[in-house]
Amino acid sequence: MKKLQIVSLSLLFCLIFNLEAISQVPEPEDGKGLVVFYRQKKFSGGGIKFSVKDSEKNYGQLTNGSTIHINVEPGEHTFFSQVISSDAINVEVEVGKVYYVRATVKTGAIAGRPKFTQVSEKKAHKDLKIE
Repeated sequence: MKKLQIVSLSLLFCLIFNLEAISQVPEPEDGKGLVVFYRQKKFSGGGIKFSVKDSEKNYGQLTNGSTIHINVEPGEHTFFSQVISSDAINVEVEVGKVYYVRATVKTGAIAGRPKFTQVSEKKAHKDLKIE
């Protein structure tokens, strides 16, 4: 009986976790597009964090297993990060659309290096375990 309760609670936890993951990607604000930066939770490079910025604003720190949602005006936007080395990505944003940027950490001799890659919604949802 105790095992059945533990299994039931585990299944309930998984269901709740998946429902929360689905709600983690909001709709874009009116007249804007949404750029979602995310990092998968991984052991390698897990302790490294870096900021996501553009020429006007620092949007926050992207840590292991986290996401940052950025609503922006339509047009071309360049986002970047710099630890010791840097990476940048250009995203052409349209009104009402959602764009996904996967951030990874490439390990170097002294420190990790940020790497941004624009991915499809399908790939991002798979990475983020959103069904």
